[in-house]
Amino acid sequence: MKNIEEVTTQVLQKIRPSLVESEKLMRLANRLLEVVKEISRNYEGILDARLEGSVAKGTWIRGREEVDVFVQFSKEIEKEKLEKTILEIGNVVIKKFGGKTRLRYAEHPYVEGTLDSIRVNIVACYKVEPGMWLSAVDRTPYHTDYIKSKLTGTIADEIRLMKAFMLACGVYGAEIRVGGFSGYLSELLTINYGGFSNAVVAVSNWRPPVYIDIEGHYTDRKEALEAFGRPGLLVVDPVDKKRNVAAAVTDTKLSEFILASKMFFDSPSERFFYTPEHVNRYRTMTEVRRALRGRCILGLRLRVQQKPPDVLWGEIKHTLKGIRRALEHEGFRTFRYDAWSEGDLCVMLFELQELNLPAYYLHHGPPTYLANALEFVKKHSRAQDTVAGPWVSGSRLYVLKSRAKTSVKDILRIRLTKGDVRVSAGLMDAIKRVKIYKSGEEIAKLASKNINFRQFIFEFLEARPPFLARHAQ
Repeated sequence: MKNIEEVTTQVLQKIRPSLVESEKLMRLANRLLEVVKEISRNYEGILDARLEGSVAKGTWIRGREEVDVFVQFSKEIEKEKLEKTILEIGNVVIKKFGGKTRLRYAEHPYVEGTLDSIRVNIVACYKVEPGMWLSAVDRTPYHTDYIKSKLTGTIADEIRLMKAFMLACGVYGAEIRVGGFSGYLSELLTINYGGFSNAVVAVSNWRPPVYIDIEGHYTDRKEALEAFGRPGLLVVDPVDKKRNVAAAVTDTKLSEFILASKMFFDSPSERFFYTPEHVNRYRTMTEVRRALRGRCILGLRLRVQQKPPDVLWGEIKHTLKGIRRALEHEGFRTFRYDAWSEGDLCVMLFELQELNLPAYYLHHGPPTYLANALEFVKKHSRAQDTVAGPWVSGSRLYVLKSRAKTSVKDILRIRLTKGDVRVSAGLMDAIKRVKIYKSGEEIAKLASKNINFRQFIFEFLEARPPFLARHAQ
């Protein structure tokens, strides 16, 4: 078995950009910056433009090149004018390079394009003093400068290893859909521990709550954790003591990161750095149908409106939880749930213990010594759905009831129609037209129409994060 140093040396040869690749990317990045600055002179209130992100820091991974150009506005410029201006500049710049533009959303809308297979983002922020933030992205230039000040020796390559590891293990990405580690957070962790290998060893021994304060903004762990409400992972932003860089990391992704680190430290292997698209072939319908066999999967297909991804996924996750609560209230045991979205299509999946409930169920009443015991007897003695009882067993009343509907599809449809499910307001219209599937063949048919959904549903049925899926191979 190879040791960690042998593995990381081999991985770096694959993920570190060559000198030719680096020079090509930097030529494009610098030319973009020049054009942005040139065009920005035609607009008032623009103070500067800078390269940000992994390209500016020199920490990008081969094959994941992305150029971020931030246009810095005066704090006197209103938000609406800032947004209108950046969209105009972004469209002009990317089209000048022969690329096609797409509108994207973070806190502000921004323009994305693809030039020579490289993603380009033209983003707006305010140029303000630390702590005087007008938007979340105002910190980005300070983040870039901070990381660059720490890039001594081989730390840039160590960061590349950390990013590749997180990507392959499925914990990279701070967006709501993922709930994982941002690029900036991966850089801070690597810097804090002095390299990738040291970080993996440390993470494998993490026990939440984990506290990291590189610049010592707080006097001790207790003070910091209390200030942030005792999150599972607290990484104090070196440039903003009031911000937890790890706020987006869910308990699930934190736990997966710890487990992946334990497994890598125990058995170092290059497979921990291969992203899913490099190791997973697209699954066939035969494999999907085989995985569906005997499983109780409930599917909901919705047509959703185009909106910023974090907004949409916030609504999706809220609705998933509301539906799960409704199902469990009705007596359906839910093992797992997840969702997939592409374009205007969203599919929610729930794995249940059963898709049909028994025709009869036992309803527990109050103890006979309580004041409402007589009310319970009167109510259920006359009820049409009472099959047997009420009777007394021990100190408590019981009654056997019948169900008008037993199918999960019928029961959920009734509750959704009545508005008796906690659904995000943004998905209310979509839920009214939802299509519900409870047969494996119906869900398989849906998978046959979209290869990306087919891959998602197979991974949902397999129920293993990427690093565990590859471990089983």
